[in-house]
Amino acid sequence: MCKVLIIEDQLETIEKFKALAAGTGLTFLAPSEVGLTELDTEEGESVEEQLAKYLKEKIAEHDIDLVLLDTDLSRGRSLQTHSSYKAALRELGMPVCRYQKGGSATQLAQLPQLQRTIRDGASAIWIPKALVSGDRINELVPRLIALSKGFKDILSALNAQPELLASAHSPNDVMATVLGDPEISYEFLGYAAQNLVYFAKPEADVEDHQISKVRRYATQLGYWLFNYIITFPGPILRDDAAAAYINVHPDELSAQAELLKTMEPAQYHGPFDKVERYYWRSRLIELLEATGGDIGKHEILTGKSLRRVDPENMGAPTYVCMISGEPITLDQAAVNPDWVPSGASEAKIKEDVLDELGPLAGI
Repeated sequence: MCKVLIIEDQLETIEKFKALAAGTGLTFLAPSEVGLTELDTEEGESVEEQLAKYLKEKIAEHDIDLVLLDTDLSRGRSLQTHSSYKAALRELGMPVCRYQKGGSATQLAQLPQLQRTIRDGASAIWIPKALVSGDRINELVPRLIALSKGFKDILSALNAQPELLASAHSPNDVMATVLGDPEISYEFLGYAAQNLVYFAKPEADVEDHQISKVRRYATQLGYWLFNYIITFPGPILRDDAAAAYINVHPDELSAQAELLKTMEPAQYHGPFDKVERYYWRSRLIELLEATGGDIGKHEILTGKSLRRVDPENMGAPTYVCMISGEPITLDQAAVNPDWVPSGASEAKIKEDVLDELGPLAGI
């Protein structure tokens, strides 16, 4: 069972989302159902502080797991501003998913998604427009359930090992332990430059509300893992990037069931693994080593013809463009902009795409 508080000022959107959730195990709670539309703020204390106190009480009362926050709450007068809710929820350490309605998807829609993630990744997970008001809206509820489970998995891991919150442990070490292998801490060093953003203190003193340190840290780790480590492929690869890594065209993942079977030992199992299929790069390397550098030689794929990203150079590195989604070779990849973390060795952008976008890609 998953309970999601939706902070939205358009009743038709709330009703649409509730209809999607029918029979799924997810329950949407509208602002009116938790009293947000009747809340009057008073002078003498900031709106954010008052919201934090109120939301803390209501989140506990209704056993809320996740908050779905609209970026535009200007249509109605019964709610506070989007920024006020964002600040209050960040202070509480409550997992938040944000969304923006309207607009149509473009071929390069991934760029604004990346821009939002880079700008606000330490305070929320962004839901793609296509899942809110586009042709993939039926994926919204399953994604929210999977994201909520990911945060819960991290919280459970920290509760089981409270010593991880000691100051002697770096986020890299904690992340590796949460993912089940303390020896892979080095894999996340190249993502560490953003630690100050993801692990900064909240605007207000969380002690005022007796916020659980474990809960807040679990949420911070969740944002860091999903918005930075998973979004920018390196040690963990989404399925299309994983296919490209072994020089197989990503379309083959849906065309060849045997390929998925071959890659199964490398599949990532950990927080957020139900959002999409992900793979460990290190285990893909092991698969390639076992097949002499060509996954097509695996016994399961005997007699199968695989479409390659680079058929002329089986051992050459190949990637998926982070913006266009096209499989590309190293020769087609541009030098990464400085907003791509150094640890994201498999995160590449096609040079032609970067040239076309120009200053827009500077983020």
